[in-house]
Amino acid sequence: MFRKVVNILVPIILISIILLISRDAYKKTQIITVSPLTIVPINASLIFQINDVMNIGSKLNNSNVLNKLQNIKRIETILQNINQLSRFYTANQTIFTSNSIFLSIHQVSASKTAVLYSTSFVRKNMVDNKDVISLFDNNTKIFKYDNKIIYYSELLDIYFSFKENILFYSNNKMLVTDAIRTSDSNSDNLFAIRLFSNCYKTISKSADINLMINYNSLFSLASIMSNTKINTSSFSEWIATDIKLKQNAVLYSGMGTLDNPVNNFTDIFYSQKNQSIDVLDIIPQSTTKIFSISFTNQLKVYANKNKILQKNNDFWNWDKNRRLIEDSTGLDYIAFINEIDNEAGVFNISKDLSLNDTYSFIKTKESIRASSMLQVIITSTSDYKNYRINEISDNNFVANFFGPLFKTENSFFTIIDDFIIFGNSIVSLEYIIDNYISENIFSRSKSFKNLRSYISDDANIFFYLNPGKTYEFLSSNLFDKELSIYNPDSLAKFTALTLQVSITGNDMIHNMCLFHDENYRESIKEEWYFPLDTTTKMPPQFVYNHFTNDNMILLQDSYFNLIALNTIGEKLWSITLDEPILSNIHTIDAYKNNRFQALFNTKNKLYLVDRNGELVDGFPVNLPATTLMGSSLLDYDNNKNYRIIINGVDNYLYNLNKKGKSINGWKYLKTSNIINSNPQHFIVDDKDYILKSTKNSSTTKLLARNGTVRSEFKGGQIFKSPVKISDNGSLYALTNENNLWKANVDGSSEIYDLQITNLNAEILSYDNGFYIADGSVLSFILNREKVRIKIDFDSPIKSLSYASGFLAVLTSSSLYLLKDNKLMEGFPIDTDGYFNIFDIDNDGKLNLINIKNRFIYNYKLIY
Repeated sequence: MFRKVVNILVPIILISIILLISRDAYKKTQIITVSPLTIVPINASLIFQINDVMNIGSKLNNSNVLNKLQNIKRIETILQNINQLSRFYTANQTIFTSNSIFLSIHQVSASKTAVLYSTSFVRKNMVDNKDVISLFDNNTKIFKYDNKIIYYSELLDIYFSFKENILFYSNNKMLVTDAIRTSDSNSDNLFAIRLFSNCYKTISKSADINLMINYNSLFSLASIMSNTKINTSSFSEWIATDIKLKQNAVLYSGMGTLDNPVNNFTDIFYSQKNQSIDVLDIIPQSTTKIFSISFTNQLKVYANKNKILQKNNDFWNWDKNRRLIEDSTGLDYIAFINEIDNEAGVFNISKDLSLNDTYSFIKTKESIRASSMLQVIITSTSDYKNYRINEISDNNFVANFFGPLFKTENSFFTIIDDFIIFGNSIVSLEYIIDNYISENIFSRSKSFKNLRSYISDDANIFFYLNPGKTYEFLSSNLFDKELSIYNPDSLAKFTALTLQVSITGNDMIHNMCLFHDENYRESIKEEWYFPLDTTTKMPPQFVYNHFTNDNMILLQDSYFNLIALNTIGEKLWSITLDEPILSNIHTIDAYKNNRFQALFNTKNKLYLVDRNGELVDGFPVNLPATTLMGSSLLDYDNNKNYRIIINGVDNYLYNLNKKGKSINGWKYLKTSNIINSNPQHFIVDDKDYILKSTKNSSTTKLLARNGTVRSEFKGGQIFKSPVKISDNGSLYALTNENNLWKANVDGSSEIYDLQITNLNAEILSYDNGFYIADGSVLSFILNREKVRIKIDFDSPIKSLSYASGFLAVLTSSSLYLLKDNKLMEGFPIDTDGYFNIFDIDNDGKLNLINIKNRFIYNYKLIY
């Protein structure tokens, strides 16, 4: 009997001991493993979970992206604090064995934010909380709140408190007291929020950092940090992500849960399949911000949007406005919804994200049918380059279908490839049309192509912002002055901040990317652009404007219109000529009164135009002979006694005064050898020379002021290019054998074998040496020593020119700008081959005026 009892009791006792041990171990484990998140107040906007505090400092320091971000003063301070934390945890790793810490950001007043730090630890020999505090500061003050002790370090300006084995602290006392209240409640913490607990289960703790975001709280936080307001209070709630640090990108990827019933903007996409964002093939490359949505059931999106409006008490006003439009115009909104295809959104093209530069769009199933339904709200129409631009009575058309996030003031629309694009003026839509026709579209930009490998082609929600271009504006609106302190040049290569949301069942996948484009170059800053109605065949020219003390930009388009722009890209005037302008436009002070005019010629006439685009009395003047070249303007003594030389097709050089009349005493003798370039004037040893260039060295001559021959050359070399003049007054040209012919004003000459292999080689004199373009290879030769310049040109070099200290190298479609034989940041750029460099506004900084795809671009050069 006893044995039976023993046999029964022993197992029971053993099981009880095991259970007691297990229970005790479980309790200890619970104490140690209680998450510091349980004390974080639920009004957090962002929560960073750093999973390897000891090594996070070195990992962040090795990130190229974060190193670049340190050029923002506040971010530099944050990274320094994290490095200090890393060192502190390493020094005290026997205490803080969890090696993890949470940083949560909270709004603590109407205009202030604060950060709460929380972590778990093991006490070991540190029985008292004060022993833990002593690791930070040995001299602290003590306060009591809700029977809990708060320690304050005056040295660090930090408040500390504890919840069992959780330490939490902040430099804001109210945030610490909020954490105490949260820690005392079993129901008032983050894990009691279903949307948070569901998404938190999905994180990977192997990630260096997890980031939890409450978008609604974050947008509320943003509104107190800046003057920029966001048009929603109900976008989305909690998502949990894993952060990956790439060399050139910070990537965030994670999950969130859709809410039921519909409470947030993201909830309206329940059961909607994500689609590709096709508007990227329509909008211009200059786009700085995009917010686009895609869907498969437009009626359901519309209905769910209305539920959000009802929740926010906005439905009545919206519905009243809709009914007013329907009653006054007859437009049936519900019927029109069926014409919407699968995409809608807004985009902006300016650096300051101006409302005037904000567009909205809808993709239609069939644009002709959709347009016919909109006829009832169209108040006027105009045509531009085979596109129709319509004015309408509803200036918030897209927002009426998809909500306040799409709110604009756009009363005009045009249609491009089934996309209805809405803008605030006719001119704004002409810009979109011009860029589309010229294929200057966003999807083709180099910057977006570099980004594309980091993002998906499909998404229900796609947000894009170019931080490099917009940060100056965004920072100017921030109340946090440290965030406003930054190095703009270092941020220029941050070309994208993106968010993509895709729906999968009841969940949504959030992918975010901050992209640093190492290959992006912008030491040229685009100041403005101007669309041309057609192409041009001449480089931009500059004429001084004595009234504004700057320079007008002149060029002629293919319709023979001479167009003048001011320094901010505004059209001043336009006059139509009968023929194309030949070669350069000269600045001339015809009346010697410091009022300047533009002088140029066509093949039959000489023109003089004042700053207002008016012809000067007596002009145009018929030329004494037809010419195929531009005029040469000479001012021998800089006394404004101008001489104008015209090279007639009869091979005679005509010498005219500023009124276009022939000069008496001109003794030039006509020859049979064809002159192949404009005569050029230069001075050597106080003597005037006029270069008359032909294809033969024996007939190339230097003339005196009166047209008589001053110097002749021998040797009979045949040239493949016009003779040019170097800075020191010597002459040079390439011969048909690709040798260098170099001559002096006394008639002496030499031949150099340059060992050129390309038939279309180019040569340019510089600093007693010569640049040589041999195919796609550029070299510099000095004292017969040739040194290759190590730049990879995309195709054979077409021309070389030197202007204002820069070497311009032109290939078939690209412009390279070199300084001191090094490629400038920002180059190459695309070009039609017509460009010029000048300080147009006299501010001491050079401007590059470049023509590409019927657009004139003004870039400010930084050097």
